[in-house]
Amino acid sequence: MVLSLTRALFLTAMLAALPVAAQEATLQKQLAAEQAARQASNPEEVADSARKLAAVALLHMAQLRQAERAWPQAAVLYQHSLALDSSTEAGAGLTEAQSHLPGGTDLASIDPTEPAGDIPVAAAEKASLQAREQKLRAILASAFTDWGTAEARQQLYPQAVERFHEAEKWDAGTPGLMSDLGNAAFRMGDYAESARALELEVLANPKDQTSQLLLGVSQFSLGNYDAAASAFEPVGTLAMQDPRAASAWAYSLARTKHQEQANRIADKLTAESLQPKELMLVCQIYNVTEDYEQAAQCFRKVGAEDPSIPHTHYLVGAALLRLDRPNDAIPELREELKIAPGNPDAEYYLAYALLETSHRQEAEALLRQVVSEAPGHAQAQYQLGKTMLEDGDASGAIMHLEAAVRLDPEADYMHYQLQTAYRRAGRTGDADRELAVYRELKAQHRAPAPH
Repeated sequence: MVLSLTRALFLTAMLAALPVAAQEATLQKQLAAEQAARQASNPEEVADSARKLAAVALLHMAQLRQAERAWPQAAVLYQHSLALDSSTEAGAGLTEAQSHLPGGTDLASIDPTEPAGDIPVAAAEKASLQAREQKLRAILASAFTDWGTAEARQQLYPQAVERFHEAEKWDAGTPGLMSDLGNAAFRMGDYAESARALELEVLANPKDQTSQLLLGVSQFSLGNYDAAASAFEPVGTLAMQDPRAASAWAYSLARTKHQEQANRIADKLTAESLQPKELMLVCQIYNVTEDYEQAAQCFRKVGAEDPSIPHTHYLVGAALLRLDRPNDAIPELREELKIAPGNPDAEYYLAYALLETSHRQEAEALLRQVVSEAPGHAQAQYQLGKTMLEDGDASGAIMHLEAAVRLDPEADYMHYQLQTAYRRAGRTGDADRELAVYRELKAQHRAPAPH
């Protein structure tokens, strides 16, 4: 935008009148106070001194914008300064800035961290102003970072994340900022934000192994297993020192078809003296890699070491069923139901094991119990329908097979059983429709995954 000569001269005079020396003295005094608070290692004092430092720096940035006649930004900066610390000087500045605002100005839409437009002043003066602005930006970013760190030390993680975001707006390159933000976001369960911040941190500081490790755990927590496995790889030695991180690494590898490496990590972990809850995480890895023999042994060990951990008998039984050992699974599943009666998954697996061992009457009674208590259990609906169909009750089977298909429409084998039931009940049109669905799904499942 081209400014008139009169306005350019006015701006030059305003900028020359900035009380830089007085501002510098005030800033240095507040910086010294914050440094003293940090040395005292009292997080409450650090937070208070950082807040006051930020208020002063915002005031001075507002005065800089006012001198540039960037009135909307100046007004917002004065407001932010007053929100942190009451000041007569900031109040007067806000009144002045508001008097110059065009009617209908929406201050809520103003970003106070945006640089001001080009100012028609001499090159030397412009360089001085830019240096002043950069110094204030650095102070603001540092103050908000210190404030956030102090709040994180008090486990006030949402507040800490808010401070770190303020710091990022002023200077995203502030040393330690992204690492601190990533840690705080992780501790409050915002894994997407922790991953974002930690990715920036390790990009800027590739040797920051702690942030690299936490990035892996963040990606794992988001279910981004490819990204998690890649993040863990450079810090594998460090990950193996933390059973939870190592388990997350192995699980991520297992979910990304690196079964052999995942099992190697799991084997190393099971050889260590882990707490039962930590061992439980390792057992799940064997389930994902389909090493059910190891899974059964692992879950059995967890249950023996800490019987209070739930579902260990169920998990042993499920693993044994996958090993085609229903006779061994039955006592485990019965024991689970003694401890936790009414568990629909345990009841379903027990019913399945009973069917496999020709105990059809008890199995069917259990399946009816499951679909009565948990009608959304697709496998129980399917297995009951299939059992009834085998017993010659096509009409009764249809009701349960239709329910199964509604609950799990992508399961091709369910459509096949349903078409069989329709055909036996004389519903040829419905049978042909379901057979077509079955064939289409079967073809899709055979097709290679897109790359």
